[in-house]
Amino acid sequence: AISLQARFHPARALQSTSLHKWMSAMKAAVFRTISCGWSASHKQRVASGCFSDSATSAEVDRPPTQTAASPGPPKTQSSVKRLVSFVRNRSRAATPVLQPCKSSAVIAADDPKEVNGFAVGEAVCSLSVQAENVAPFSMPQEVLSYEPPEEATVAHFRNGETERRLHCNTELSQEELQKLDVMRELARAQALTLSPALARDATRYLGRARGDARKAVREMAATLEWRNSFFASGPVADDQLLEDLSLGIVYFTGRDSCMRPAIVIRAARIPQQWYADKCVSRFIRMLIFCMEYFTRYMVVPGKIENLSVIVDMQGLGIGQVPLGPLGEVYSVMSHHYIGRVYKFYVCNVSYVLGSIAGMAKSILTDRQKQKLNMLSSVAELRKDFALHQLEEDLGGSRKNFTEFFPFPLQPGPYDAGYAQGPCSGAVPDAHDVLTHLGVIGKLWNPKISAKENMRFEYGPKAVEILERCGAAVPAEARFEREASAALLAARSMESEGSYARRPSAEEGPLRKGRTGSAEGLATTASASTAATDGAAALAAALQGAAACGVEDEEASRNPEWEVEETGLVAAAPPSMWRGLMCCQVPAS
Repeated sequence: AISLQARFHPARALQSTSLHKWMSAMKAAVFRTISCGWSASHKQRVASGCFSDSATSAEVDRPPTQTAASPGPPKTQSSVKRLVSFVRNRSRAATPVLQPCKSSAVIAADDPKEVNGFAVGEAVCSLSVQAENVAPFSMPQEVLSYEPPEEATVAHFRNGETERRLHCNTELSQEELQKLDVMRELARAQALTLSPALARDATRYLGRARGDARKAVREMAATLEWRNSFFASGPVADDQLLEDLSLGIVYFTGRDSCMRPAIVIRAARIPQQWYADKCVSRFIRMLIFCMEYFTRYMVVPGKIENLSVIVDMQGLGIGQVPLGPLGEVYSVMSHHYIGRVYKFYVCNVSYVLGSIAGMAKSILTDRQKQKLNMLSSVAELRKDFALHQLEEDLGGSRKNFTEFFPFPLQPGPYDAGYAQGPCSGAVPDAHDVLTHLGVIGKLWNPKISAKENMRFEYGPKAVEILERCGAAVPAEARFEREASAALLAARSMESEGSYARRPSAEEGPLRKGRTGSAEGLATTASASTAATDGAAALAAALQGAAACGVEDEEASRNPEWEVEETGLVAAAPPSMWRGLMCCQVPAS
């Protein structure tokens, strides 16, 4: 099932009724054989009712590749090996020939699960960036230890209104939690299945709707429909946008004093031919690429979740303002990337445009006035930015860019007005500290502890990067590294046809192989983080379980391990198996 979901179009796979029936029957058979053992032959199992549905039983009675004289796996094999062998043979025989999906934009899950209390399926694939095109300082090391001030978490306005700016891994108010429950009930009533990232943004939509839960759910559904439509043909990819990005119309320049990234929009650089050919959608596609890049490589839940937009109007008169593209910018940002913009800085505005904007601003609400800043001089940006985070024509100290992608981002310091230039010893690639799920974050759950609510999902490179930064390494980060090694080794075992099992009493010790203690294997596993055999994988899982405080009455045992060339036989304590489950290693 995993192979089908990852490699083939899900809709095409689900069209195969026979495959769907066989998978349901096989699922029931596996659970029954685990509980009651592998009895007699395959014919006897069907007759005794291991397959509950008679029609399905007849269908899976005998693989097409087998004859009536050989129904099922050989009796001489162990029960586990027979099960594995039977499943493999049956899946080869039953899996239809499917053409790989030309576009892997959507990878659907068979059964929706819940994230933040909302039913979710797999999201559309929205971003594709080659590793060499991810800017080394997309996420600087300072962000990892940054603690946002109160005003960066919740904004308070003179009219008494408030606006939440940090939503994930952050404690919510009782009113917000109650309204979230209403949103969940409304989503269930509508059978609404969201993406994990959209489920995370529920409070953003709630804020935009001014606390109206019904309107918030309606706008979430609209964004889901928009994303499914926009990314239906595939993700926005850097290799498809290189020519457009090289024009310097939209790009990231740096971060402000609160670590929020800043995106620059230079409307005058939009080629006139785009207007003539009505290709302004190319501009919107670049903007969406930047926003998807931001949410993947530049945010940390509960610390950095917003950005600023610097709109340069240099060279544009009142008749040259591209109202269409700028209107699209507002529409996309305000409807589908809700709560992401902290401020709009509009600079280099002509006298006439400035006068009109001044009159228009007088009728804006306090919240809108806080977001829209019409600058009389680019020097005002120095109140929020270090000089090396801006180009010279934007009030900074950097030469005006001639290359715009990969994004020309520099490390800190980020103090407002800082003029000494970037740090020379900054550690790059801090974006690898968190996994994709770690970057998505989660909404506050009052049923679990504050520590668990604020916990991050660390990637396999987190320990190395944090140590190079001189930062404290959380225990869960070390566990994630060992878990990744265990998962890698488990996949290697699966591809070679190896598996791990407990030895039965009648089998006795194996003649081939070597024997060692769990302590010795754990030492070997910690010496090499890229484990390549089953012994190191299981030892890493045991070590990870111990690091996370997973203990039981058998955890103090020092089990003996017997290692074959093709796998591992172990009398292992339950804590190790729980460690494997924490690693999400398949049970087989």
